[in-house]
Amino acid sequence: MNVPRTLVFVALGDSLTAGFTPYLTDPDIPYTTYLQDLASTEQSGNPTEQINCTFVNLGVNGDDTRGMIERMVTDVAPREPDYVIVWGGINDLLIGRAPIHVMESLEQMYLMAREQSIEPIACTLTSVTYQGVIISRIMELNGLIRHHCAENRIRLADLFKAMSNESGLLLEEYSSDGLHLNNNGNKRIADTVYSEVIKFILLNVR
Repeated sequence: MNVPRTLVFVALGDSLTAGFTPYLTDPDIPYTTYLQDLASTEQSGNPTEQINCTFVNLGVNGDDTRGMIERMVTDVAPREPDYVIVWGGINDLLIGRAPIHVMESLEQMYLMAREQSIEPIACTLTSVTYQGVIISRIMELNGLIRHHCAENRIRLADLFKAMSNESGLLLEEYSSDGLHLNNNGNKRIADTVYSEVIKFILLNVR
């Protein structure tokens, strides 16, 4: 009998990763919970090649990419995961940090992961539901993320594309306060990460 292989995914990020949903009476359900359920359900239909997926949520409310760099060392590396899902940068942009400098922090995390034999999974930033300069800053950073991932063969989940309307605004059906996501939004994040990245990882595990 084959012993199922286990893959460990760590989700590193801010309150969006943590699943913070202000103004809602329902309990917070981070996207990793939905992702765990989705992976388990999908794997249950293929009993001959079982792969056990574990998703560890390391989202911290209010964190920025500089804090995430520190936690790559203190929190991510000691767990020795197979993959780290890096989703961060919105707090940097909100305090006025330039997209190019945020990208430098993200690049550092991708590199740190690979130096630890951890494969990074990048995510574009989700948008906001209101018009403002932050939209153009999010789009600029997302363009940098897409370009870097294409150049360096880093797996990418395009959350912005999956969650926005034609104007680049976050769809209100996914938001709790204009920036953070509701549980419907977190489920959409899980669906996107799974369909654009995790599914193909599991199909190619040897």
